Amino acid sequence: MDTFESVDLGRLSGPGSENTLVLTVNNRHARRVLAELSAGLGPDRSVMAVPDILPLSAWLRRAADRLSFVPESRQPMHVLDAFGSQLLWQRVIAEVEADHVLLDVPQAARLAAEADRLVDDWRIQVPPEYETSDYQRFRVWRRSYRAALERMDMEDGNTAYERISRALADDVLRMDVDTLVMAGFNELSPRLSAMLSAMRDRGLRVCVLARPAQAPGSLQRVQAPDPDGEWRLAANWAAQQLAGNPAGRYAIVAARLEADVALAHRYLRAALGRDARGRPMPYNVAVARPLAQWPAARAALLWLRVMADFSRKKSCAPADAGAALLAGGCRAHSQEAAGRAAIDALWRRRARIKVSEAQFAAELDRYAPSLGEAWRLCRQTLEGESGSAAADTWSRRFRLCLQALGFPGQSVLDSHAFQAVEAFDGLLDGLGRQAAVAGRLDFSAAVSLLGRLAQQTPFQPQRDPEARLDVLGFLESEGGRWDGVWVLGLTDEVLPAAPKPNPFIPMAVLRQANAPRATPERELQWAMTMYAGLLECAPQVWLSHAQREGERELRPSPCIAELDVQAPQPAAAMSSACRLEQLLDEQGPPLQSQGGTRGGIAVIDTQARNPLWAFVKYRLGASQLKGYAEISDQNARGLLLHRAIELVWRVLEDQQGLLRLWNGGGLDTLLRESVRQACDECLADYGPTLQELESARAIAVLHEWLALERARQPFRVRDVEQEYKWLHGPLELSLRLDRIDELDDGRLALIDYKSGNGNIDPKPDWMRARPVGLQLPFYAAVLAEEEAEVAALVLARLHARDTLVKGLADADYGFTGLSAPQDWPDFAGQSWAGLMAQWRGAIHALADEYVAGHAGNRTLRADDLRYCDVLPFLRLTEEYRRDD
Repeated sequence: MDTFESVDLGRLSGPGSENTLVLTVNNRHARRVLAELSAGLGPDRSVMAVPDILPLSAWLRRAADRLSFVPESRQPMHVLDAFGSQLLWQRVIAEVEADHVLLDVPQAARLAAEADRLVDDWRIQVPPEYETSDYQRFRVWRRSYRAALERMDMEDGNTAYERISRALADDVLRMDVDTLVMAGFNELSPRLSAMLSAMRDRGLRVCVLARPAQAPGSLQRVQAPDPDGEWRLAANWAAQQLAGNPAGRYAIVAARLEADVALAHRYLRAALGRDARGRPMPYNVAVARPLAQWPAARAALLWLRVMADFSRKKSCAPADAGAALLAGGCRAHSQEAAGRAAIDALWRRRARIKVSEAQFAAELDRYAPSLGEAWRLCRQTLEGESGSAAADTWSRRFRLCLQALGFPGQSVLDSHAFQAVEAFDGLLDGLGRQAAVAGRLDFSAAVSLLGRLAQQTPFQPQRDPEARLDVLGFLESEGGRWDGVWVLGLTDEVLPAAPKPNPFIPMAVLRQANAPRATPERELQWAMTMYAGLLECAPQVWLSHAQREGERELRPSPCIAELDVQAPQPAAAMSSACRLEQLLDEQGPPLQSQGGTRGGIAVIDTQARNPLWAFVKYRLGASQLKGYAEISDQNARGLLLHRAIELVWRVLEDQQGLLRLWNGGGLDTLLRESVRQACDECLADYGPTLQELESARAIAVLHEWLALERARQPFRVRDVEQEYKWLHGPLELSLRLDRIDELDDGRLALIDYKSGNGNIDPKPDWMRARPVGLQLPFYAAVLAEEEAEVAALVLARLHARDTLVKGLADADYGFTGLSAPQDWPDFAGQSWAGLMAQWRGAIHALADEYVAGHAGNRTLRADDLRYCDVLPFLRLTEEYRRDD
């Protein structure tokens, strides 16, 4: 840089500026130079001639376009952007390394492209004695990649850069300006330096934009306990500065802004508050998220994925279609939002595995008719247009489909949404540019390619001109000027950072070339340059670091280690102190007779576990939205066993029927027929192979269970899957028991099947003062009062590993595993009738609590809330109340 002449900012707006070109390191720096030139306008000067200001990358594209009009330049037919280049690298590497299935091809392609540019930028030559196996593979890939470019008559950004450099050196490409000014470059690569030297040799004046040094008048080092505390200090500092000088411009520079962006928003919103008109104080955060994460683009991608699924397999997964419905971005976006959400909730509630196109259209017509009409128009647009095609054809098709669907859906878009929609339109253009390298694509592949492109395309809305606070990363802050700057995250892990040499280029060669990110010395050099630039950003600079992150101790950067630590100034009171009042309200309105709660025994069970849970779920009707059904996590296996054993006992009726079939050899036939019928009802979404495997398993499990039943004392099956009702004032509950047997002595045995492999021992649940797992105790103590007495409560586990029985009984009925009440410590000395009375009293008390509206947030055991579906209402992060 020292070999070129220096010019100041004032020289750029004087005479001859129209023949001057300013090349900057990035877009942000170009805007910053233009803004600083514009600051010279005022009452005495309303017009100013300014030079052409471009980032280097934009100028290279312009130079490539100009070079295409030079006959001897041998311009390729196609130009690949960065995404297209990555696609070609991946294809080449996948072909070369077809035998290495464990290779991460996308990661290898990214590093190979980086190494390709690094070799050319820094003129790296690898002597044979320094070659590594990784470099040798990279060299093979590079030759194949360059051959593919030549074969397809293409060039990428790196080869275009090289062609422009040669054209300038050979005087094939001539500059149309007299002066070239480089702005924001801390160093020049050998390739860029050679290109500038060639320009200068051809008579072009090459200069470097000099910025006047600005030493900070105030430099303070602040130490925070942790990163959260550091962001809190920085946000409070920004609020103080803006309150004291509303016209000033300030900045917070963060070392890890992308990782900490959520912290930044949280503390800045809290510290800055609202302006006089009640609006949140504006600030700018220089973090670009992938375009795929912005609502408008995400909605478009989701709808295209749904269209592709319906076109390919005539059905769609509810998770994909539901995500599109909830995202909106379609006709009647706001007006039919509730209807679209109702469709999604319906699929979750009914455990849909897939949705056919006919079902989807019918449910749209019922719940979102405007969208239903748009959907039919969209599908008509696709008729005959869903076959495989090139990427540019798919770009046109996607536009037509989304237009028919009513994208982006809102009649009035805010600034950010409008910019995101424009960016997505540009993304569709970018998809079309991949036609040469992507080849012909089917619908799903085209949508997938567009999704990958959106994920790799960063998008950031334009800067709010009213904001006086900027939140930036290190690179974005280069060359900036503010009235005050807070730089946070200055630990020895960040400044200097750990080297990240490219693994495909030998380390010794990287060190010799002094390539970026290659060595600790190179990182230290960059860190010192960056630190010096940060100190020139403002007359007042605060430098901070955290002492700990979790349990890990952090150390300050060596750049600031010698500075004295100063205590941060206390935050100014943003408002007058107020008195905080607390109100503990655990009593809801009593249950009214005209609006009785309907539910199962789970109402009483939930009241016993946590009264507030019961109140929120059954009185307020609020609960967590169910997840989408999947074959892998459905309770289909349990449903199959329950249905099959029900069918078996509807035929057998009693133990004598079982013994007759067992001894006569007809049991296997009954089991096969029962399981087949249950399989047709419960496993309709399974494939034939899975159905066959599950059927074989069910037959084996049921055979083992019936062997235990064969050895029992005589019994008759009285009820199977029978439903019962219980009224308690305005409370109406329903109960369905798997099975009720009548024993020889006239008493009843209740049986509840469990198909899982978990612990089924009810002892901890039934011995509690507020018992849970109440299905069997509820019937035995409450519903059976006016019928025959219950003498056995049986929990039966039906599982391929083992068949197990647990529970309580008043006598020996031939089941191994049942206990007498005297065997349980809390029931010692308790008669069977006394136990029933105790349970009856507990259940009535719980029902009375519920009817009275008692909603205390109390839980006996943490495990009681394992399946709680209203956890946000319990606010356990603020308070966890437990009664021991």
